[in-house]
Amino acid sequence: MVEFHFIFYEERNGTMKRKFLSIFLIIVVTVALAIPSYASESKSDLEDELASVENEKEEVSNQLAETEAQIEELNDKVSTLNSEIAESNEKISQTEAEIAQKQEDMQNREDGLNERLRVMYKNGSIGFIDVLLGSNSISEFVSNLEMIQRIYQNDMDVLETLQKEADELEKIKAQLQEEKDSLADKKAQLDADKAELNSLVSQLEAREDELLAESEALVSKIQSMTDPDSEYQGDGAWTWPAPASHYLTSYFGWRMHPVYGTWRYHSGIDIAASSGTNVVAAAPGTVILSQDYGNYSYGECIIIDHGGGITSLYGHMIRGSRRVSVGDTVSAGQVIGLVGSTGVSTGPHLHFEVRENGQVVDPLGYVG
Repeated sequence: MVEFHFIFYEERNGTMKRKFLSIFLIIVVTVALAIPSYASESKSDLEDELASVENEKEEVSNQLAETEAQIEELNDKVSTLNSEIAESNEKISQTEAEIAQKQEDMQNREDGLNERLRVMYKNGSIGFIDVLLGSNSISEFVSNLEMIQRIYQNDMDVLETLQKEADELEKIKAQLQEEKDSLADKKAQLDADKAELNSLVSQLEAREDELLAESEALVSKIQSMTDPDSEYQGDGAWTWPAPASHYLTSYFGWRMHPVYGTWRYHSGIDIAASSGTNVVAAAPGTVILSQDYGNYSYGECIIIDHGGGITSLYGHMIRGSRRVSVGDTVSAGQVIGLVGSTGVSTGPHLHFEVRENGQVVDPLGYVG
């Protein structure tokens, strides 16, 4: 049993709230070829299991897309917070510069007062007292006294104003620092949530890979369960399955995979063709699989049983373009779908493969 935890985010009254939804996925499909229990299962049982795997694959894909959307949303919020933190840092730097300037102004003012007293002492003058005693009249004395008081009061007022401004700036700096710390805490929480979601993505991607392997194994098993003693319905060379194009972009056998970038065995041939052009049955037979693999593997896929243990597969067709269903009898050259690029694909093409008693063979031996 595999347990996945999903995180959903809601904005309510400006507060991020988290709620967790636990989804339990119980997998009962065993991998083909490695488990002998398949031997006792009918083709119908395998097709049911394949449908179950495909349903789970679609569910996991949807969950993965939803989780990745949440991560993208978190990335946007983290980016916004980073901008706000940078803005706070800039404001704090500006405030610190203003505080330093106020402190410098205060020091300059104090230095000016001290210099005035030093000069008065150096000149042997007692300064303000001389000014007062040197007055020639009462009115001049009062006037000189008022002047001295104004000078002193002005100095004190300037120092007091500078101190108040410096104190106010310190308060602003403290507020800005508090806001910055709060933003940093929010960012740390978002980073933690993002890490949790990234871990969930890894789990979902791993499950995707498992389901893809199970799906491909089941398809292979279904193809191998054709009756080798049934009458072969073909007559001579097969019809080319993509009439609009004979351009091969990938041959049968080992190749560098264009999507995964690793050496893998290519089980068929890839025929590049314009999207929407016809895909036809290469030989007469009975449809044994008509399936949409979504964004995985063959995408829109059809398998035809031609009798004698021989099957052909047509993959990556346009979604919804399949024109035949399981059990339908088809003739050579009959249109069964349209060229597309569904599943694991880099562009419009038809993946065409042939199997003999479940084993892949070079399709060019039949249609070349």
